[in-house]
Amino acid sequence: MVKQNWYLILRRRYPVSKPNNTVLTLVLCYILLSFSSCSNPLSGFDSATIAHPTPILSTASITPSPTGLKTDSNAESPLKAQLAKVQQIMAGMTLDQKLGQLLIVEYIGNSYAGTELQYMVAKQYVGGFLYQESNHNFKPPYNIIGNVAEFSHQSMSDAQIPLLIGTDQEGGLVNRLYVFHGYLPSAAQIAASGNPQIAYNQGSLAAKWMQQLGINTDLAPVVDVHTVDPPVLESRMFGSDPLAVASYAGAYLHGLQQNNIVGCLKHFPGLGAITSDPHAGLPTVNRSLADLENVDLAPYKLMIQKYHPAMIMSTDVLMPAVDPTLPAELSQKTINDLLRNQLGYDGVVITDGLYMQGISDRWTLSQAAVLSIIAGDDLVEGPYNANQVAAVVTAFKQAMQQGKLTLDRINQSVQRILLMKVQYGIIK
Repeated sequence: MVKQNWYLILRRRYPVSKPNNTVLTLVLCYILLSFSSCSNPLSGFDSATIAHPTPILSTASITPSPTGLKTDSNAESPLKAQLAKVQQIMAGMTLDQKLGQLLIVEYIGNSYAGTELQYMVAKQYVGGFLYQESNHNFKPPYNIIGNVAEFSHQSMSDAQIPLLIGTDQEGGLVNRLYVFHGYLPSAAQIAASGNPQIAYNQGSLAAKWMQQLGINTDLAPVVDVHTVDPPVLESRMFGSDPLAVASYAGAYLHGLQQNNIVGCLKHFPGLGAITSDPHAGLPTVNRSLADLENVDLAPYKLMIQKYHPAMIMSTDVLMPAVDPTLPAELSQKTINDLLRNQLGYDGVVITDGLYMQGISDRWTLSQAAVLSIIAGDDLVEGPYNANQVAAVVTAFKQAMQQGKLTLDRINQSVQRILLMKVQYGIIK
């Protein structure tokens, strides 16, 4: 078993090296120039799951027309058919398959056949996995695009239900595709261009590259609003104006989702005012509810309605104005009451890594996973070996026996996850 402290060091979201200003300036200029002109529940369905690369749109409008859930009358018929397909799949799923769909895992190393990742996919029915450079996933021979694509294909062929295969690709400090494509501008640098089209182009380009790798999910963009200095998130934020953050992050998100990559707004309800690293403890943001609504929550209000994000990531921050007791990702007041009921979001909510110290100091991974589903999250991010997956599934079943979780609640999350997979072409 991997030691927890060692793993936390590996899992840090910050890379070892940072780009120098000259390189970044050249990259930004290049971008501006280049874009200017048990029984298988799926039996009976086509299970091909890796999208083929599509040409990047260099001059397309950034007016949103997401693949995801729409609310106009024209969307009712497709949505009805999608839901019928999801319900047919769910009717053939075992409880273990349903509980597995609630988990998106990581893995240590750079091999697949005969590994714990293969076991988690084929035998524990996990809903997906993340590629992380810090976990050595892109070490040779998986520093070659074709080899990663084959890795993705192998994992998909073992899955009872097609997988979410994701990574955190933001650019700048969090540039998971660096080994393949080199330095890319950060959110702060994109916003400094003054042109949201650059953000759209970067999202479209990231989508093209991820499709080539067999990746269908990007845990980006960041929509935290920069409000303290020095910012803990450094250059990962699009700025200090909530409207500008929504504009640039929305354009990036649209570039992803228009090209059939699942996008994810993070970190709800906001890390722009934290003064300590969430990896090392639980940060507290002592804002009034009015300030939270005007600053941290403002981009979500705009983007949920305009861009229909496929996913939103909740995070481990304590906001006493919302919930004085529980971190956001474990809080019903934050997820069910605030995000779902007040902001009207009914898409997939994924947790941040539940192994981070602000959570692990107080709860085991299994305990935190149960609390997160009770709170209203759908996808648990954190397990990275088969023993952890088994422990979380056992904890879910115990919570159901104790009446803390119901099958209806599990089905609610499974339906959201599968519907998203259908809408983004992951389930064909």
